[in-house]
Amino acid sequence: MAAGGLLAGLVLSGCAGYQTDPGVQHHAPSASRDDIITKIGFVSQDQCFTRPAQHGTERCERYVAQVRNIALSATEPTEHPPQVIASAHELQQRVERLLRRGCFPPNPETEQVCTHDLITLDRALGDLRTALTATPPG
Repeated sequence: MAAGGLLAGLVLSGCAGYQTDPGVQHHAPSASRDDIITKIGFVSQDQCFTRPAQHGTERCERYVAQVRNIALSATEPTEHPPQVIASAHELQQRVERLLRRGCFPPNPETEQVCTHDLITLDRALGDLRTALTATPPG
């Protein structure tokens, strides 16, 4: 019983310093293509991916930050073949374009172009997934 309480205390204290602020995003490169494919699978469940034309960019800041981190992880040249790196760079460019347009928060003047950029970002994410699964590990 005491050991269980000690373990719970350690787990809780380990989480005490964890920041959950959605505005703070840190890139941590993935160790493997399987990790990146798994992350793509998770973010592909988001409405920003599944229904971008209907959803628009509202509440997609975290999604876009996660996609940016995926792209950065896939550009590690020692881990991935050139086809994967090229797809990752294209994805990074799509993320940067969306961020430069001032789509967050969305506003009526840019809503249509931002939604279009979100759709092209989602396509680039799908292209990266295809490159990762179609290209044998380097």
